[in-house]
Amino acid sequence: MRPRVVIVGAGLGGCFAAHGLADTHDVTIVELDAPAATLQARVRDLGAPAITEPHIGNGLGGTTELWHNGLIQVDERIFEAAWPFRKDELDPYYERAYPFLAGVPIQVVESAVRTLRQKYLDAGLPNLMLPGLFYPRTRRNAWEVLKLERRVRLVRGEAVGFQHDGERISHVVVRSKAGDERLEGDGFVLSAGGLGTPLLLQRLARTLPVPALANAGRFYEDHPMGFVGEMTMRSPLYRFWNFDAPGTGGNLRMPLVVEQDGLHVSFQIRPAANFYRTGRMKRVHSIVSDIRNNRFNPVNYFRLLTHWDDVLDILSFRFGIRLPTTRYSLLMVAQQPPSDRRAISEGVDERTGRPTIERDWELAPEYLATLEKAIAHVLDRLDGIATEVNLFSDWRTLESAAHHSGTARMAASPSDGVCDAHARVHGVQNLSIADGSVIPGCGIANTGLTIAALALRLADHLRETGLPASR
Repeated sequence: MRPRVVIVGAGLGGCFAAHGLADTHDVTIVELDAPAATLQARVRDLGAPAITEPHIGNGLGGTTELWHNGLIQVDERIFEAAWPFRKDELDPYYERAYPFLAGVPIQVVESAVRTLRQKYLDAGLPNLMLPGLFYPRTRRNAWEVLKLERRVRLVRGEAVGFQHDGERISHVVVRSKAGDERLEGDGFVLSAGGLGTPLLLQRLARTLPVPALANAGRFYEDHPMGFVGEMTMRSPLYRFWNFDAPGTGGNLRMPLVVEQDGLHVSFQIRPAANFYRTGRMKRVHSIVSDIRNNRFNPVNYFRLLTHWDDVLDILSFRFGIRLPTTRYSLLMVAQQPPSDRRAISEGVDERTGRPTIERDWELAPEYLATLEKAIAHVLDRLDGIATEVNLFSDWRTLESAAHHSGTARMAASPSDGVCDAHARVHGVQNLSIADGSVIPGCGIANTGLTIAALALRLADHLRETGLPASR
């Protein structure tokens, strides 16, 4: 009899964990039977808001159903500083996950990254860290590319809690219109995301006083981002923005990364049709994303007429056309230190009585001072090719990128996190986590590729170590 695994959540982590286990285990995935807007409506941002809408999603494939994934690895130096294992342990899983999300092997994109990096250097850009951020032109839904429909059992409903026998989970309780159902398993994997997973762990802590569960919702980190300035440049970087990487079926962006006070801070130099302060800073939702996700809606193309800078983005991204310009915007996306308090918790909607997800994300003054120094650092390195630099006076009005990380992070000790280096919850025999909440240091960009790699690594670990049979 094959071991039974119940995975809570059909997002990126849940799909890749299921893919890694489906050939050797009986896998059940629990996923909400509701539109994404239903879950998004539960989020209350008590602190700074997120840029991405929705910044929490559901459905088969999770956010891969909604957005193109920007593919990038967490830098090795961040692993050394924050992770409980070395990056080279995750590298084989980055390589395995890459073709599913990119459509091509990782080596093809790495070759294109080297080519683009040399173009940046030849154009006079400083020799800073220049990682490649790859965007496939076609969005790839994890549920579909992994062909999970016939490989797993799908249960529609909302996981509302766990039942346990001491330090071992016996059932997950799933609520649907038909009532509550108790799903039994030998092992359980939480993949409800960086906002959903800590809430389920907090509920579990009410009846299972395991020390690590007290950390659920703590150590939150995200990527603060925003346009911080504008400039004229002598270098023709417009030729390389959204670089059409030959043979990859996608586009590359190459942030400039500086290290400041032990944190990585990245800057994207983006072509601009003109300088206009209000449009670039106040616009929360980019028309480019709407066109990517609804390319056959003509209304979106007419809306481009009011967003001239986005015209440059869409022409380069969709059609490979790059209009000459000497004007550029400076977009900052930064690493953030983890919160030292509980930033994610469950609340109640006073009108409906339904539970809410409360996200209290804030930027401390000393952290903003670090970012200010990082901006000065990169502008100093650009001196000579950048002129007419205008730093926005209120650049500190940053928003989060909705890459929710750290809320059930990996740590060697239960006093420092929720799960161990293999993503098993400290003190709970058969509960593991496969989503962004386990990431203890997420770096300067998208976390999707890292989530997929971690989920494949978890699946290998569960196969190798086995699961105890139910009592």
